[in-house]
Amino acid sequence: MINLHELSKVGIGAYRMTIDNAEHITTLKYALEKGINLIDTASNYQFGNSEKLIGNTIKSVRENVFLISKAGYIQGSDIDTYSSSLNNSKITKINDKFYYSIDTSFLRKQIEVSLNRLNTDYLDGFLIHNPEHYFDIKKENKEYIYSYIQEACVFLEDLVDEGLIRYYGISSNVLPQGEINLKKIVENNCFQNFRLAQFPYNLVENQATNKKDNESLVDFCKTRDIKTFGNRPLNTKYDSKVLRLADYSDEYSNINLKKEEALFEDFLSKIKNQLEKYGETSPLESFTPIQFFIQNRKKIANPEAVNRAVKSHLLPFVKMLKFSDSSAEKTIIKLLEYWVLYSKKHITERSKELKEKLKLDGVIKNNDSRKISVIACENYLSDGIDHVLVGMRKKKYVDDLLSLV
Repeated sequence: MINLHELSKVGIGAYRMTIDNAEHITTLKYALEKGINLIDTASNYQFGNSEKLIGNTIKSVRENVFLISKAGYIQGSDIDTYSSSLNNSKITKINDKFYYSIDTSFLRKQIEVSLNRLNTDYLDGFLIHNPEHYFDIKKENKEYIYSYIQEACVFLEDLVDEGLIRYYGISSNVLPQGEINLKKIVENNCFQNFRLAQFPYNLVENQATNKKDNESLVDFCKTRDIKTFGNRPLNTKYDSKVLRLADYSDEYSNINLKKEEALFEDFLSKIKNQLEKYGETSPLESFTPIQFFIQNRKKIANPEAVNRAVKSHLLPFVKMLKFSDSSAEKTIIKLLEYWVLYSKKHITERSKELKEKLKLDGVIKNNDSRKISVIACENYLSDGIDHVLVGMRKKKYVDDLLSLV
């Protein structure tokens, strides 16, 4: 088994990784071969397919991997499976597709499901996943949240004794701001195996190292021998807009702009002709899905947003027009490849702008030619974060960060 002091400084955050993607499987195997021994997932990531990917990949090297999973979210088919059997006072309905609970009976069931998916009989780490969702039902009273968390911790100590988990802790987006006070959870409690704390840490969300009363969240964790795991390390804001710290130069360098523009004009022509068949002569810009891509297709924030916009808005609009063949839909699929590259080009250019600004501000050395993703993660580790969790879904992303492992 991997000890806490043996974990690689950079770990894989498997939020977007799934067993259905061959490249994710190859990348995970590659990362393990290169010395990354820390993997973070959760029972709800990709509706369980993230855990299945990991379980199928690590079978032969299980003892050399520190595996963390989480629970708390109730989504998809789990709503029907669990919601009627849980303690009603400890379950909150965020919306029709999303419930939340850390009722101990639910945690046990979810851990059992996770162990099965992960092809293992124990978890190295288990995290209570974003208990701040309880704020949605009783915003005026936070005290009951601490009692729920502490009850869960008592239960998790028992699971350590049973051998189902080795260590446990909390993953929370509001931990650094003190909206959930870690000190209040663990101080004066015999939670000997509460050794893990996960929270966002990046160029913008860096409150975990801000000192209050001469002590930061990171400082407190070090005094309690709690290991800290920073997530969302490559997401930040620049010029008041979301930015992923990444360099995709090698991917978009061969974009044929004229070909995309001709293809897009052909697509617009198809849409216009089909609308005219229905007697609709309004300008194309008056139709929101079309207007959005006319104005924004070259500057959407990230590839995931491009895909969502196409699948949720543009494709449904085209299908509604009931073309006699699939040529318009096929054109969209071709255009999507260009639009993803446009997005990556936009990300890279903004990341380079930010890097130059950080050089001027003295945050980065003028002669540092490394990618900004590497520089950022190195800075987080220098700030005192023990481990950085990065969504490495391609082998080259693993290669970028191997110097920090």
